[in-house]
Amino acid sequence: MNFIDFLFEHTKDSDKSLILSGDKSCSYRDIWCSILRISVWIQNSIGTNSRIGILADNSTFFIQAYAGIIHSGNTAVVIDTKSSPKDIEQIITRCSIQIVFADQKYESLLAGVKVLSSQPVDITHSDMSFHSHIPKDECAVIIFTSGSTGVKKGVMLTHKNLIANTNSILQYLNLSSDDRMMVVLPFFYCYGASLLHTHIRVGGSLVLNQSPFLGGALKGIHEFQCTGFAGVPSTFLILVQKTPFLTMRFPSLRYLTQAGGHLACSVIHEIARTFADKKFFVMYGATEATARLSYLPPEFLFKKPDSIGKGIPGVTLEVRGKDGKKVKPGEVGEIVAAGDNIMAGYLEDPDETAKVIKDGWYYTGDLATVDEEGFIYIIGRKGTFIKSAGFRVSPQEIEDVIMQVEYVGVCVVFGIPHPILGEAIVACIQSDYDSESLISEVKKHCAGHLPSHKQPTDILVLQNLPLNSSGKPDRDAIKRLYSSYDCKSE
Repeated sequence: MNFIDFLFEHTKDSDKSLILSGDKSCSYRDIWCSILRISVWIQNSIGTNSRIGILADNSTFFIQAYAGIIHSGNTAVVIDTKSSPKDIEQIITRCSIQIVFADQKYESLLAGVKVLSSQPVDITHSDMSFHSHIPKDECAVIIFTSGSTGVKKGVMLTHKNLIANTNSILQYLNLSSDDRMMVVLPFFYCYGASLLHTHIRVGGSLVLNQSPFLGGALKGIHEFQCTGFAGVPSTFLILVQKTPFLTMRFPSLRYLTQAGGHLACSVIHEIARTFADKKFFVMYGATEATARLSYLPPEFLFKKPDSIGKGIPGVTLEVRGKDGKKVKPGEVGEIVAAGDNIMAGYLEDPDETAKVIKDGWYYTGDLATVDEEGFIYIIGRKGTFIKSAGFRVSPQEIEDVIMQVEYVGVCVVFGIPHPILGEAIVACIQSDYDSESLISEVKKHCAGHLPSHKQPTDILVLQNLPLNSSGKPDRDAIKRLYSSYDCKSE
């Protein structure tokens, strides 16, 4: 089945609002009709099996263009709106894109291609007779993600991948047509796209946050009686530290989800205790897995702190040692996954694909341990471990300890070359608090909770640390920022 037909299978004629934004709303029927018009126009204009770009913020326009492209039998190339002009040019060239659906404010970045803005006149008068029948293994979406070499890799997701992961997420979140999600994550990000996919499939609603500040989203949860909220670690850190989130009450809210990186256990527990009547789902995934690989059931938040749980329905998740066998409890290995959600591969890059897809298994690059009950605990990522004074040190372990200190916001730990230690440990912290006082507190706390070889040799405190477009700390940019400072802490 075409993925878009799958999403709208039960709601094509519904008058229910799919999208709520400010004082506007758009029904399932209206959006479906727009999708069909775009699908027909694309099929009549360029046919099928082409790659078509999207460069737009969250909006009904994004949804209509995204779904229309996929429904027409073409591939939607979703472009990060914060991409540099160079990256956009490279994506367009690599994908041989000739048409891009784009917000008008991004048109200047798209020289040399046909740009369709939010109201292309010729689409609205297209013939509605076209029906789409697409093989399930056809590529539906390409999402570009950063690679270890700095070159972005195009993750190819098929109709089957998207259907499988949507069904899996629906099962463990137990979503229904009564659910209404407050959306602060961009749809060009696989986590944000999963919110779009799941709620359309069950006939729920999406509230698009129009405020640049998360405080506006909190008000929107009340105004629109939202039942769900999803965020990455920085989302929840901002809510806890910069807004009245923890003092507010949200009667309509049923659950919260967190993915996109490691959020300190202390923050998770603080939120869970404050909102004891809400379910808090800690999740783990990857673009290469469409979106989701595992989740920790809310009832295990305090029983299994720092665990990412187990594989979601339809996904087999294992931790394997270098010998290819599953590790025993306490041993370290790499997380590998198998399921219908695993990508078809990287765009025109068989070598990189072969490095991560082996015998049908996706090798995530994340190192982890398991406990006696099979719950998985990530301890770091291949290539990010610091080798200091002969010891192999996990940045995440140090970050977790530092995050326990009051007034610490985002924390990123990494190694830099050192003539004696091999690598010295550096901690970059985001905080508005007095830097000298905070550095003193962090050093004192680390001395009491970490052995000497794991304690940072340098600490830099800044009011803001660079984040990527998905809201995650941009580790490479933070390293460059650190290097640019001549005066560092002693």
